[in-house]
Amino acid sequence: MCIRLVEKYAACGCIYHIHAIDPCASVGHHSPVDKIVHVGYACPQHSSSTKR
Repeated sequence: MCIRLVEKYAACGCIYHIHAIDPCASVGHHSPVDKIVHVGYACPQHSSSTKR
């Protein structure tokens, strides 16, 4: 199973970072599985504390 780690903000769901795919022996024969890790709360664009 090829795994891709995706870091997302917990509140808004915006992507913080997508890591490279960790390939398995069957690479190219199936789609990668995304493993979601929540980081922080909200991105700067969706944070209510952002000063403009």
